[in-house]
Amino acid sequence: MRSDPGIVVDERPEVYRPADDSFLLLREVSVAPDERFLEVGTGTGLVALHAARITTAVATDVTPDAVALARHNARRNGVALDIVWTDLMAGIKGPFDVVAFNPPYLEGRATSALERAWDGGADGSEVSLRFLNDLPRILSPSGRAYLVVSRENVRAREIADAMYRVTVLASKPLFFERLDALELRQ
Repeated sequence: MRSDPGIVVDERPEVYRPADDSFLLLREVSVAPDERFLEVGTGTGLVALHAARITTAVATDVTPDAVALARHNARRNGVALDIVWTDLMAGIKGPFDVVAFNPPYLEGRATSALERAWDGGADGSEVSLRFLNDLPRILSPSGRAYLVVSRENVRAREIADAMYRVTVLASKPLFFERLDALELRQ
């Protein structure tokens, strides 16, 4: 999607602020007016807000502060966006034509709510694996998902390749890693 300069996203210290990975996902997501859209782990709502300007959109986040901030940003931008407080896609009913997720992908263990935004578990893949395993439940048969992964997320990449047709849409080298934006199709 093109970044809409008319969308203003407020930030708060306790919510992951849009960064290189967020903008990588935003650039690579494609959504049409007749497609149902879901963003998992929306944070400030950046990607979901852009999608909601195009089509019916839903966003989730596990952090109450992020849900409150995304709702604030939706109101501020005059965008109809349904934001659900849940862990990944728990309780969400599909099908969705487009699903987007910029998961926590760094290795480690969170010690605060904010650290959950980048803590992907022991090898950085744990959250992505949970997402990949639940994705078939909510993704329409002809739908597609967009996922940001680090080159270090070996297990997540292996499972994605085993379960879906995967296309690397774009890569972004950062000072300590390389990120890929993947498109997944059934």
